[in-house]
Amino acid sequence: MPGQQMRCGQMDIEKLRDSLRSVSVTTATPFTDNLGDIDEAGLEQNLQYLTSSGIDLVVPCGNTGEYYSLSESEWRRVVDATMSAVSPGTLVMPGIGGSITTAHEQLAYAEKEGAEMVMVMYPQHVFSSEEGIRDYFVKILDAAKIGVVLYKKGPLLSDRVLAELAGHERLVGVKYAFGRIVDFARTVQTVGSGIAWSCGTAERFAPFFWLAGAEGFTSGLGNFAPKVSLSMLEALRIEDYSEAISIQHMIADLEFLREERGAANNVPVIKAALDLRGLNGGDCRPPIHSLGNDEKSRVAKAIEGWPF
Repeated sequence: MPGQQMRCGQMDIEKLRDSLRSVSVTTATPFTDNLGDIDEAGLEQNLQYLTSSGIDLVVPCGNTGEYYSLSESEWRRVVDATMSAVSPGTLVMPGIGGSITTAHEQLAYAEKEGAEMVMVMYPQHVFSSEEGIRDYFVKILDAAKIGVVLYKKGPLLSDRVLAELAGHERLVGVKYAFGRIVDFARTVQTVGSGIAWSCGTAERFAPFFWLAGAEGFTSGLGNFAPKVSLSMLEALRIEDYSEAISIQHMIADLEFLREERGAANNVPVIKAALDLRGLNGGDCRPPIHSLGNDEKSRVAKAIEGWPF
Protein backbone atom coordinates (compact mmCIF):
# COMPACT_ATOMS: atom_id res chain seq x y z
CA MET A 1 0.00 0.00 0.00
CA PRO A 2 1.18 3.57 -0.57
CA GLY A 3 3.10 4.85 2.41
CA GLN A 4 4.03 1.37 3.61
CA GLN A 5 7.70 0.47 3.52
CA MET A 6 9.01 -3.07 3.41
CA ARG A 7 12.13 -4.49 4.95
CA CYS A 8 14.26 -5.97 2.19
CA GLY A 9 16.04 -8.92 3.77
CA GLN A 10 17.40 -11.95 1.97
CA MET A 11 14.00 -13.68 1.78
CA ASP A 12 12.46 -10.56 0.27
CA ILE A 13 15.21 -10.26 -2.32
CA GLU A 14 14.59 -13.84 -3.42
CA LYS A 15 10.87 -13.08 -3.72
CA LEU A 16 11.65 -10.07 -5.87
CA ARG A 17 13.98 -12.12 -8.05
CA ASP A 18 11.16 -14.58 -8.61
CA SER A 19 8.87 -11.72 -9.62
CA LEU A 20 11.40 -10.54 -12.21
CA ARG A 21 11.36 -14.03 -13.74
CA SER A 22 8.14 -13.12 -15.47
CA VAL A 23 6.72 -10.45 -17.80
CA SER A 24 7.42 -6.89 -16.71
CA VAL A 25 5.40 -4.39 -18.71
CA THR A 26 7.03 -0.98 -19.12
CA THR A 27 3.95 1.19 -19.10
CA ALA A 28 3.29 4.05 -21.50
CA THR A 29 2.53 7.51 -20.11
CA PRO A 30 -0.52 9.14 -21.73
CA PHE A 31 -0.54 12.93 -21.89
CA THR A 32 -3.32 15.42 -22.35
CA ASP A 33 -4.10 16.52 -25.90
CA ASN A 34 -1.71 19.48 -25.79
CA LEU A 35 1.02 17.31 -24.21
CA GLY A 36 1.13 19.75 -21.31
CA ASP A 37 0.11 17.38 -18.54
CA ILE A 38 -0.22 13.74 -17.50
CA ASP A 39 -3.54 12.08 -18.36
CA GLU A 40 -3.86 10.42 -14.96
CA ALA A 41 -7.35 9.03 -15.60
CA GLY A 42 -6.13 7.47 -18.85
CA LEU A 43 -3.08 6.02 -17.12
CA GLU A 44 -5.24 4.49 -14.40
CA GLN A 45 -7.56 2.92 -16.99
CA ASN A 46 -4.56 1.40 -18.79
CA LEU A 47 -3.20 -0.02 -15.53
CA GLN A 48 -6.52 -1.47 -14.47
CA TYR A 49 -6.73 -3.23 -17.83
CA LEU A 50 -3.20 -4.60 -17.41
CA THR A 51 -3.60 -5.94 -13.92
CA SER A 52 -7.04 -7.41 -14.61
CA SER A 53 -5.43 -9.23 -17.55
CA GLY A 54 -2.91 -10.97 -15.29
CA ILE A 55 0.15 -8.71 -15.47
CA ASP A 56 1.69 -8.61 -12.00
CA LEU A 57 4.83 -6.51 -12.55
CA VAL A 58 4.69 -3.02 -14.09
CA VAL A 59 7.46 -0.51 -14.72
CA PRO A 60 6.27 3.12 -14.77
CA CYS A 61 8.65 5.85 -15.92
CA GLY A 62 10.82 3.68 -18.12
CA ASN A 63 11.79 4.40 -21.71
CA THR A 64 8.34 3.37 -22.97
CA GLY A 65 6.95 5.69 -20.31
CA GLU A 66 9.03 8.59 -21.71
CA TYR A 67 11.10 8.94 -18.53
CA TYR A 68 13.26 11.69 -19.99
CA SER A 69 10.21 13.77 -20.95
CA LEU A 70 8.82 13.90 -17.40
CA SER A 71 9.43 16.66 -14.90
CA GLU A 72 10.20 15.61 -11.33
CA SER A 73 6.67 16.40 -10.18
CA GLU A 74 5.23 14.46 -13.13
CA TRP A 75 7.48 11.51 -12.31
CA ARG A 76 6.00 11.46 -8.79
CA ARG A 77 2.46 11.73 -10.12
CA VAL A 78 2.97 8.81 -12.49
CA VAL A 79 4.35 6.71 -9.62
CA ASP A 80 1.45 7.74 -7.36
CA ALA A 81 -1.17 6.99 -10.02
CA THR A 82 0.41 3.63 -10.72
CA MET A 83 0.58 2.62 -7.06
CA SER A 84 -3.07 3.60 -6.62
CA ALA A 85 -4.42 1.93 -9.77
CA VAL A 86 -2.82 -1.52 -9.69
CA SER A 87 -4.47 -4.52 -8.12
CA PRO A 88 -3.32 -5.87 -4.74
CA GLY A 89 -0.32 -8.11 -5.23
CA THR A 90 0.91 -6.26 -8.32
CA LEU A 91 4.53 -5.16 -8.01
CA VAL A 92 5.46 -1.66 -9.15
CA MET A 93 9.08 -1.05 -10.20
CA PRO A 94 9.52 2.66 -11.05
CA GLY A 95 12.33 3.75 -13.32
CA ILE A 96 14.76 6.09 -11.57
CA GLY A 97 17.88 7.87 -12.75
CA GLY A 98 19.35 11.21 -13.71
CA SER A 99 21.92 12.74 -11.37
CA ILE A 100 22.95 10.91 -8.22
CA THR A 101 20.89 13.38 -6.21
CA THR A 102 17.84 12.86 -8.43
CA ALA A 103 18.22 9.08 -8.33
CA HIS A 104 18.47 9.13 -4.52
CA GLU A 105 15.41 11.37 -4.24
CA GLN A 106 13.40 9.16 -6.59
CA LEU A 107 14.56 6.04 -4.76
CA ALA A 108 13.49 7.50 -1.42
CA TYR A 109 10.12 8.54 -2.87
CA ALA A 110 9.50 5.09 -4.36
CA GLU A 111 10.36 3.51 -1.00
CA LYS A 112 8.01 5.87 0.85
CA GLU A 113 5.14 5.16 -1.50
CA GLY A 114 5.47 1.40 -1.03
CA ALA A 115 7.33 0.26 -4.16
CA GLU A 116 9.28 -2.92 -3.46
CA MET A 117 11.94 -2.33 -6.08
CA VAL A 118 13.16 0.20 -8.63
CA MET A 119 14.87 -0.02 -12.01
CA VAL A 120 17.88 2.26 -12.52
CA MET A 121 17.94 3.76 -15.99
CA TYR A 122 21.24 3.48 -17.85
CA PRO A 123 22.99 6.86 -17.39
CA GLN A 124 22.79 9.11 -20.45
CA HIS A 125 26.03 11.07 -20.10
CA VAL A 126 28.54 12.10 -22.75
CA PHE A 127 31.59 11.71 -20.50
CA SER A 128 31.22 8.41 -18.67
CA SER A 129 33.39 5.38 -18.01
CA GLU A 130 33.16 1.86 -16.60
CA GLU A 131 34.45 3.10 -13.25
CA GLY A 132 31.99 5.99 -13.25
CA ILE A 133 29.07 3.74 -14.14
CA ARG A 134 30.10 1.33 -11.38
CA ASP A 135 30.31 4.10 -8.80
CA TYR A 136 26.94 5.50 -9.92
CA PHE A 137 25.20 2.18 -9.39
CA VAL A 138 27.04 1.47 -6.13
CA LYS A 139 25.86 4.77 -4.63
CA ILE A 140 22.26 3.91 -5.52
CA LEU A 141 22.53 0.32 -4.29
CA ASP A 142 24.11 1.42 -1.03
CA ALA A 143 21.31 3.93 -0.42
CA ALA A 144 18.50 1.47 -1.16
CA LYS A 145 16.29 -0.20 1.42
CA ILE A 146 14.35 -1.98 -1.32
CA GLY A 147 15.35 -4.09 -4.32
CA VAL A 148 17.23 -2.61 -7.27
CA VAL A 149 17.25 -3.77 -10.90
CA LEU A 150 19.92 -2.44 -13.25
CA TYR A 151 19.17 -1.58 -16.88
CA LYS A 152 21.96 -2.55 -19.26
CA LYS A 153 21.45 -0.28 -22.24
CA GLY A 154 25.07 0.43 -23.13
CA PRO A 155 28.55 -1.06 -23.12
CA LEU A 156 29.90 0.51 -19.93
CA LEU A 157 27.80 -1.73 -17.72
CA SER A 158 30.29 -4.41 -18.71
CA ASP A 159 30.74 -7.96 -17.45
CA ARG A 160 33.54 -6.70 -15.22
CA VAL A 161 31.28 -4.07 -13.65
CA LEU A 162 28.35 -6.47 -13.34
CA ALA A 163 30.59 -9.04 -11.64
CA GLU A 164 31.63 -6.40 -9.09
CA LEU A 165 28.00 -5.46 -8.40
CA ALA A 166 26.50 -8.95 -8.46
CA GLY A 167 27.07 -9.67 -4.76
CA HIS A 168 25.33 -6.54 -3.50
CA GLU A 169 22.51 -7.42 -1.10
CA ARG A 170 20.03 -5.05 -2.79
CA LEU A 171 20.65 -6.18 -6.37
CA VAL A 172 17.65 -8.12 -7.64
CA GLY A 173 18.65 -8.53 -11.27
CA VAL A 174 19.43 -6.98 -14.62
CA LYS A 175 17.29 -5.92 -17.56
CA TYR A 176 19.64 -6.75 -20.42
CA ALA A 177 18.97 -4.71 -23.57
CA PHE A 178 22.31 -4.16 -25.26
CA GLY A 179 24.50 -6.25 -27.52
CA ARG A 180 24.14 -9.62 -29.16
CA ILE A 181 22.57 -12.74 -27.71
CA VAL A 182 26.01 -14.35 -27.59
CA ASP A 183 27.17 -11.38 -25.47
CA PHE A 184 24.29 -11.99 -23.08
CA ALA A 185 25.15 -15.70 -22.87
CA ARG A 186 28.73 -14.82 -21.99
CA THR A 187 27.55 -12.36 -19.35
CA VAL A 188 25.37 -14.99 -17.65
CA GLN A 189 28.24 -17.48 -17.75
CA THR A 190 30.68 -14.89 -16.40
CA VAL A 191 28.54 -13.24 -13.73
CA GLY A 192 26.45 -16.27 -12.79
CA SER A 193 22.82 -17.06 -12.08
CA GLY A 194 22.70 -15.68 -8.53
CA ILE A 195 20.66 -12.72 -9.77
CA ALA A 196 17.62 -12.63 -12.07
CA TRP A 197 18.25 -11.97 -15.76
CA SER A 198 15.49 -10.39 -17.82
CA CYS A 199 15.53 -10.06 -21.61
CA GLY A 200 15.21 -6.32 -22.11
CA THR A 201 14.43 -6.58 -25.82
CA ALA A 202 10.99 -8.07 -25.27
CA GLU A 203 9.00 -10.85 -26.93
CA ARG A 204 10.76 -10.74 -30.27
CA PHE A 205 14.05 -11.88 -28.74
CA ALA A 206 12.73 -13.62 -25.63
CA PRO A 207 12.94 -17.21 -26.98
CA PHE A 208 16.62 -16.81 -27.84
CA PHE A 209 17.55 -15.00 -24.61
CA TRP A 210 15.66 -17.66 -22.67
CA LEU A 211 17.89 -20.37 -24.06
CA ALA A 212 20.91 -18.23 -23.15
CA GLY A 213 19.91 -17.80 -19.51
CA ALA A 214 17.05 -15.28 -19.23
CA GLU A 215 14.11 -16.26 -17.04
CA GLY A 216 11.85 -13.34 -17.82
CA PHE A 217 11.40 -10.50 -20.28
CA THR A 218 10.21 -6.93 -20.43
CA SER A 219 7.44 -5.87 -22.76
CA GLY A 220 6.11 -2.80 -24.50
CA LEU A 221 3.40 -4.51 -26.54
CA GLY A 222 2.09 -5.96 -23.28
CA ASN A 223 0.55 -2.51 -22.72
CA PHE A 224 -2.18 -3.31 -25.22
CA ALA A 225 -1.80 -7.09 -25.75
CA PRO A 226 -1.00 -8.67 -22.36
CA LYS A 227 -2.48 -12.00 -23.48
CA VAL A 228 0.24 -12.24 -26.15
CA SER A 229 2.98 -11.52 -23.60
CA LEU A 230 1.64 -14.04 -21.10
CA SER A 231 1.25 -16.67 -23.83
CA MET A 232 4.92 -16.20 -24.74
CA LEU A 233 5.93 -16.56 -21.10
CA GLU A 234 3.92 -19.73 -20.67
CA ALA A 235 5.35 -21.26 -23.85
CA LEU A 236 8.88 -20.58 -22.65
CA ARG A 237 8.25 -21.90 -19.15
CA ILE A 238 6.96 -25.23 -20.46
CA GLU A 239 9.69 -25.33 -23.13
CA ASP A 240 7.20 -25.22 -26.00
CA TYR A 241 9.64 -23.42 -28.27
CA SER A 242 7.56 -24.12 -31.36
CA GLU A 243 4.71 -22.09 -29.84
CA ALA A 244 7.12 -19.37 -28.71
CA ILE A 245 8.48 -18.99 -32.24
CA SER A 246 4.94 -18.97 -33.62
CA ILE A 247 4.15 -16.00 -31.37
CA GLN A 248 7.44 -14.39 -32.37
CA HIS A 249 6.44 -14.65 -36.03
CA MET A 250 2.99 -13.19 -35.31
CA ILE A 251 4.41 -10.03 -33.71
CA ALA A 252 7.26 -9.56 -36.22
CA ASP A 253 5.55 -6.98 -38.44
CA LEU A 254 4.80 -4.76 -35.46
CA GLU A 255 8.32 -5.13 -34.08
CA PHE A 256 9.87 -4.30 -37.47
CA LEU A 257 7.71 -1.18 -37.58
CA ARG A 258 8.92 -0.19 -34.09
CA GLU A 259 12.51 -0.45 -35.35
CA GLU A 260 12.00 2.00 -38.19
CA ARG A 261 13.48 5.53 -38.13
CA GLY A 262 16.46 4.14 -36.22
CA ALA A 263 14.11 2.58 -33.61
CA ALA A 264 12.54 6.02 -32.96
CA ASN A 265 9.16 4.42 -33.72
CA ASN A 266 9.41 2.26 -30.60
CA VAL A 267 7.15 4.24 -28.28
CA PRO A 268 4.82 5.90 -30.84
CA VAL A 269 3.84 2.48 -32.22
CA ILE A 270 2.87 1.27 -28.74
CA LYS A 271 0.84 4.41 -28.12
CA ALA A 272 -0.93 4.07 -31.47
CA ALA A 273 -1.81 0.46 -30.67
CA LEU A 274 -3.19 1.51 -27.28
CA ASP A 275 -5.49 3.96 -29.04
CA LEU A 276 -6.60 1.30 -31.50
CA ARG A 277 -7.50 -0.99 -28.60
CA GLY A 278 -9.67 1.68 -26.98
CA LEU A 279 -7.09 2.43 -24.30
CA ASN A 280 -5.05 5.59 -23.76
CA GLY A 281 -1.95 6.20 -25.83
CA GLY A 282 -2.03 9.56 -27.57
CA ASP A 283 0.94 11.50 -28.86
CA CYS A 284 4.52 11.50 -27.57
CA ARG A 285 6.36 14.51 -26.30
CA PRO A 286 9.26 15.83 -28.37
CA PRO A 287 11.96 14.80 -29.06
CA ILE A 288 9.95 11.60 -29.65
CA HIS A 289 7.72 12.02 -32.68
CA SER A 290 4.13 10.92 -33.19
CA LEU A 291 3.08 8.63 -36.02
CA GLY A 292 1.50 9.84 -39.21
CA ASN A 293 -1.73 8.37 -40.53
CA ASP A 294 0.04 5.95 -42.89
CA GLU A 295 2.11 4.52 -40.04
CA LYS A 296 -0.97 4.25 -37.82
CA SER A 297 -2.66 2.26 -40.56
CA ARG A 298 0.32 -0.06 -40.63
CA VAL A 299 0.02 -0.55 -36.87
CA ALA A 300 -3.63 -1.51 -37.27
CA LYS A 301 -2.75 -4.02 -39.99
CA ALA A 302 0.13 -5.47 -37.96
CA ILE A 303 -2.06 -6.31 -34.94
CA GLU A 304 -5.07 -7.48 -36.92
CA GLY A 305 -6.10 -10.94 -35.78
CA TRP A 306 -4.06 -10.95 -32.58
CA PRO A 307 -5.65 -12.81 -29.64
CA PHE A 308 -6.69 -9.94 -27.36
